[in-house]
Amino acid sequence: MKNKVITYGQVRDIPTDAKQSRIIPFIVSTPDRDRHHTVLNQANWILDNYRKNPVIGYMHNLYGNSFTSSNPDDVIGSTKRIGIETISGRTVLSADAYFETADINPLADKIFRKLMLGSLRAVSVGFLEIGAGSWGKGDEAQGGGNETYRFAGQELLEWSVVNIPSNASSGKRGMGSMRSQAQSGLLYAFSELGMDFSLSQIENMEVYNVLTLLDGKDAGIRDRSPQNIRK
Repeated sequence: MKNKVITYGQVRDIPTDAKQSRIIPFIVSTPDRDRHHTVLNQANWILDNYRKNPVIGYMHNLYGNSFTSSNPDDVIGSTKRIGIETISGRTVLSADAYFETADINPLADKIFRKLMLGSLRAVSVGFLEIGAGSWGKGDEAQGGGNETYRFAGQELLEWSVVNIPSNASSGKRGMGSMRSQAQSGLLYAFSELGMDFSLSQIENMEVYNVLTLLDGKDAGIRDRSPQNIRK
C-alpha cells in the first residue's frame, strides 16, 4: 500500500460565529475524478485511527522530509467532527476544523485568517490505499486517453490546508522561500508520479532523474527507469 496525497477539498460556507469558535467546516474529499486520474471511494473511508489523532496540517509538512525540518507548528489544528455525509445528493467526506489560537501558533492563526478572508480555500488528504482498486474500461483503462483508477477504500492519515487547489491551471504560483518552492516541487512530482513511486522514493531521487520521469510521463513513456527513458 502506498501513501497518497490527493488535493481536492475545499471550505464550505463559513459560519457567522467562526471568528469566535475558530471552527470552519470543510468538504475534505469528493467522488470526483481528480487531477491524478483517480477516484476515491467515499463510502469506504477508514477513520478509526485518524479519530485517535485528528491532526490538521499545513502543506503536508507533518510527514517530515528532505526539504523541511520537523516543526510542531505545522500542526495547525484538530478535527472536531469528521464523517461521510450526503450533500446535494453526493457522498463526500466532511469535517469541522478547529484552528489553534495566535498565542499557541501564529502560523495556524494566519492560515485561519486567510481562510476567513478567502485567499486560502483548498485542502487535501493524505491516506493509505485499502484493498485492491481497479482501472476503468475503454477510454478509462490504464494507458487510455482518459485513464481512471478507482480506489476500493482509503485509510485517512491526515488532511492539510494547502496553497494550490486540484485545478493546476487556477491561481498564480507564489514565489515564497526556497524551502516552500522545494516542498511544492516535491508534492507536484509526487502527484504526477505517485501511482508508481512512494513519497520517500521520490525524496531520495536526484532532481535530474525526477525531471526525466516527468518528461517520460508527458511523452507517454511508462517506465520506472530514468535511464531507460533517456535512451
